[in-house]
Amino acid sequence: GQQQYKITTAIDMSFHLHFLNQFQQSLWAIMFGSAVLILLVAWFAIHQGLNPLRGLSQKMHDIQTNKMDVRLDENKVPIELVNMVQSFNSMLDRLQGEFIRLSNFSSDIAHELRTPLTNIITQTQVGLSKKRQLLEYQELLFSNLEELERLTKMVSDMLWLAKTQNGLVKPVQNTLKSHDEIEALFEYFDALAEDSLITFKKKGQNLCFYCDKLHFRQLLSNLLSNAIRYAPKGSSITVNSEIFTAEKICISVINTGERIPSEHLPYLFDRFYRPDKSRQRHSDGAGLGLAIVKALAQANGGNIEVSSNNQTTSFKVFLNLAKS
Repeated sequence: GQQQYKITTAIDMSFHLHFLNQFQQSLWAIMFGSAVLILLVAWFAIHQGLNPLRGLSQKMHDIQTNKMDVRLDENKVPIELVNMVQSFNSMLDRLQGEFIRLSNFSSDIAHELRTPLTNIITQTQVGLSKKRQLLEYQELLFSNLEELERLTKMVSDMLWLAKTQNGLVKPVQNTLKSHDEIEALFEYFDALAEDSLITFKKKGQNLCFYCDKLHFRQLLSNLLSNAIRYAPKGSSITVNSEIFTAEKICISVINTGERIPSEHLPYLFDRFYRPDKSRQRHSDGAGLGLAIVKALAQANGGNIEVSSNNQTTSFKVFLNLAKS
């Protein structure tokens, strides 16, 4: 029979296995090194990318109340941060404005309180400097009472303004007729006007509008008393009511008299503001009347404007027109 042969061959694989093992180790080393390198590059990129934010953070931290005029330069930051810098600068503008107003208010209130308190102290010291008659002590007490009443009114007005500006005063929207309210206040101020030989004039239409009745009477009272104070003797004060727009009524209080310089007009409604010393000498108030007028108008959904020329000064109050 035929014989069968079996051929066996052998190849040495140790070299290849060693190569594959080294390749695997190298591959793991490369992968690990690449991962570390990627992490380092990512960390560096993020670190560099956050440098502008760190710079902004430091500049923001350095801004103090005595450096409120410092602003961040939007030209030195990446374009992605420009909007944030602009928003931050706008916020600083608002904060600086409020801070200045608060500082001015603190100074003004200290000045306004100092005068009556000084008067009370001085009069009391003079009264106690020697023995006096009963009538003299009574006059001293009456004088002190006047100053204390002025202080009380000033504090009450300031508290009311603070409540109004923080939305704590809720007006009742009454439907009022302009001529009825104007005539009622003319009657109230008639005696005071007669003392100065001032006549009242009413013009325009008898329009219906929305406003808290007490608020409107206080608003118009402040404007009329202000007009009487500064109008020349023998002159007239005109109150005019007319339709301003489809939704607003305009009530104007117009008096002749000394022109108010245009640079003072934007500040007339600020607390304790007076245009000049000559007008201050004529004023027996605390400088809160027009601030209260503006707060009353705004609390009732309206506004107020002022204009002045060589002949007249006009205050215009805009309120919501009642729907017919």
